[in-house]
Amino acid sequence: MRAVAEGSGITAAAIYKHFRDKTALVEHLVGLSFQNYERSLLEAIAPLPVGSFARIVAMGEAYIRFAAEHEEEFKILFMPLRGGRKKLSDVPGQGGYAILRQCVVEAIAAGSIRDDDPDLVAFYLWSRVHGIVMLLLACDMSEVVETEGSARPLDLFGSTRSFVVDGLRK
Repeated sequence: MRAVAEGSGITAAAIYKHFRDKTALVEHLVGLSFQNYERSLLEAIAPLPVGSFARIVAMGEAYIRFAAEHEEEFKILFMPLRGGRKKLSDVPGQGGYAILRQCVVEAIAAGSIRDDDPDLVAFYLWSRVHGIVMLLLACDMSEVVETEGSARPLDLFGSTRSFVVDGLRK
């Protein structure tokens, strides 16, 4: 807390006026990070027609862009830390799941994707983009997957899209 205070130009006592301990401060910062992340998802889908497949694609791209542009923040949000795994309902905003699920429900209703269990479809789509991000954070995949120079997440998302689209479109 002293280091945070020093870096912020305030006293440690001033921090304790707002946060009971370091855990409360960290939880607050993680909450703000999730708000920033969710805002990026909502901004990406806002201009697109409700129920369109394009909203689902835009959300995947926004997820990948957030991870690339905020790598350390993304790691904090989605990698298990002390205390182990959390229930999705305990993650601020359900980690964007509720937004994705709503897009899936709307796309099913609009006939943009096949009628299936929206939770299963949302889980599949989320695991796909998260898998791409996590693999590229952990491994240099350039020996396996060719893209311009290095395996970039948005390139891989785009080049593997037909695997998903052909399986989900009516």
